[in-house]
Amino acid sequence: MLLKLKEFLFKIRLGSKSNSIGRTTFAPLKIEPEYINIDLEKKQVTGVVKYNHHVYLTVSIDVQNNKTKVKGSLRGIKKLTKPFTRKHYIEMIKSEAEYIIENSARN
Repeated sequence: MLLKLKEFLFKIRLGSKSNSIGRTTFAPLKIEPEYINIDLEKKQVTGVVKYNHHVYLTVSIDVQNNKTKVKGSLRGIKKLTKPFTRKHYIEMIKSEAEYIIENSARN
């Protein structure tokens, strides 16, 4: 079961990966990913990031084979998605896809 949240808080680690010290910023997610295809048999999920009916980013996750396909960019809506980057949206969609597939297998 997929619940849409009006405001989603996502943690971002700022700084380089080699640093052991970093900061965490919490920010509201202004544009939520939508899940347009959930195939429980093949364990595949497709999520999109869209704004004003235009799809900017499409992420297809094959959970069973641990593969991710990405098409598009956030270039046209960068001001709206800030501080989130393309990488953050891909990670959000991937983690949600894994959660959906894992929980559907339990039910």
